[in-house]
Amino acid sequence: MKIGIIGSGLIGAPLGRLWTAVGHEVMFSSRHPETLKDLAAIAGKGARIGTIDEAAEFGDVILEAIPFKSIPDLPADKFVGKLVLSAANYYPARDGQIDLGGMTQSEWVASHLPGAKVVKAFNMMRADVIEALADGNGTPSLAILIAGDHENAKAMAGQLIRDAKFEPVDVGSLADSAVFQAPDAPLYNVRLSPKAARQQLAKL
Repeated sequence: MKIGIIGSGLIGAPLGRLWTAVGHEVMFSSRHPETLKDLAAIAGKGARIGTIDEAAEFGDVILEAIPFKSIPDLPADKFVGKLVLSAANYYPARDGQIDLGGMTQSEWVASHLPGAKVVKAFNMMRADVIEALADGNGTPSLAILIAGDHENAKAMAGQLIRDAKFEPVDVGSLADSAVFQAPDAPLYNVRLSPKAARQQLAKL
């Protein structure tokens, strides 16, 4: 599968490495793609670099892992019909005050990417946990909570989560994603087994 990574930092970089390790093609992107040459070399076969527009065109799937305030700057027309894994988190201290209009963070992201199949994923997991797995260490099979409005997109997201050595736990629709959005939702920034995650969800 071709995966365009928009935001090749603490989340995007190790996920790209995990995906190339199992045979996916990945394009790491940046406004300055030349700075990503070392990352692509570490990721190895199947990795390349490009601009944000090039990654959006390249990927059958897009991982979005950029600051929340930058979502409106994405080339939305290039996302139409594609699965978008959204790892964005809204931190007012970093992003400034943004009127979400009563929506969850992931619904707001989807509103800026009309025609895309947005699945909220990977936002609730610490970057160092993902990095450890990419380095061949860490604890595999921890739960990654997902939410989305398209069942086929969530199924595809689930496989990519397994390919990254985690296990998907479906929370429901984008509206339901409030339970794991930053900064203070009850299931944000947690490390749980899939069983424990489902038990916690059942209590909410």
